[in-house]
Amino acid sequence: MKPMLCAGLLLTLATGCASGPDPTRRDLGSSERMAGEQNAPAKLKPYYQRLYMEGESNATLNRMRLASAAIEQGEWKDAELSLDDVIRNVEALGPADERSREALSKFESEDIKRFKGEAYERSMAYFLRGLLYLRADSFDNARACFKSVQVFDAAKTDPKLHGNWASADWLEGWCNWNLNEKNAAQECWERAKRHSSTPLSIPSPDDNTLCVALLGFGPIKIPTGDQGERLDYRAGNSKTLHVRVKVNGVSKSPVKMEDLLAQASGRGLRQMDVVNEGKADTKASADTAGDVLILGGAGATVGGSVAGDTTVAAAGLGAAAAGMITKGIASGIHPKADTRTWDLLPASIQILPLNLPQGDQSLDVQFLNDKGNVVSEKKIVSPNSSRPRLLLLIER
Repeated sequence: MKPMLCAGLLLTLATGCASGPDPTRRDLGSSERMAGEQNAPAKLKPYYQRLYMEGESNATLNRMRLASAAIEQGEWKDAELSLDDVIRNVEALGPADERSREALSKFESEDIKRFKGEAYERSMAYFLRGLLYLRADSFDNARACFKSVQVFDAAKTDPKLHGNWASADWLEGWCNWNLNEKNAAQECWERAKRHSSTPLSIPSPDDNTLCVALLGFGPIKIPTGDQGERLDYRAGNSKTLHVRVKVNGVSKSPVKMEDLLAQASGRGLRQMDVVNEGKADTKASADTAGDVLILGGAGATVGGSVAGDTTVAAAGLGAAAAGMITKGIASGIHPKADTRTWDLLPASIQILPLNLPQGDQSLDVQFLNDKGNVVSEKKIVSPNSSRPRLLLLIER
């Protein structure tokens, strides 16, 4: 077989298994129409539009983003439905879909698979759903969600870090307390103390209001390693790190119970990291072998031509052609880690229990930067209720 024909054939074989675009993606016009049919608030329509445009491969990611935006805007029904869809997806069992299986191939990148998120992202889906159940006074369902936060955290490679979400422990205790399961509540709060890097206190029996602050932007995924084959994290760009709540002129600050960068970074080595490292090693070996063959073949071709030895010259051409083939195969190997990120998560979770009098209560909330300077202020009204109240304080 002629060298160039051989090269073309092998390159076709090397790249022929590459997947095309996600067939469930929609064009701009269709996406706008489908988003309009949702009868969603205007500020959420871009999130619905992106959901349809990017198809099933990114559906869970886009529902996560939609849920975060809906919570921030107080669109509770959209947030609940989106998180319910996310949870159904991450809990789905059975064989992987075709694109997820193809992501294991050396000639496909990891990010073609259907996104389900890393352990901390899946845990946060349950955490936020738990907050929405708390808001609706559904303490049983909220407790189940906070328990699930810890279950999905078990993907960490270090067993000592399994189920170490202090915020989920603390809120599970709050649910138990309000379900009149006092001993179980105390156990949860003691567990939260062990898991927290910050000294925690348990709420007073008279506390009837819970402030949960979701501050800043959460961790961002980045590729590391020579070929970008390892997944790592960096902190998001957050202006707000602290919050201060004034009640009747008295300032109180919530306790930081969760650092999401620490939760993400504690994941350890993923199964896909091992797969991607194998791809990176193969790519590097093929690339090096191609260089050797091309240089050696070029040298033999020149030497054979000068010496008038057509056999050596032909062999050199063959080696150079083989080197080009090998380089082509190397270029078709995609070891890069999947860096798609639920980029609307908070950087930290902070909690403050309060004892507020009956009736509508006005709270002055100040959000502070890393130097303790006020970057924004809000006045929040806690509505009158005979049931425990939940106030979400969200600032980036």
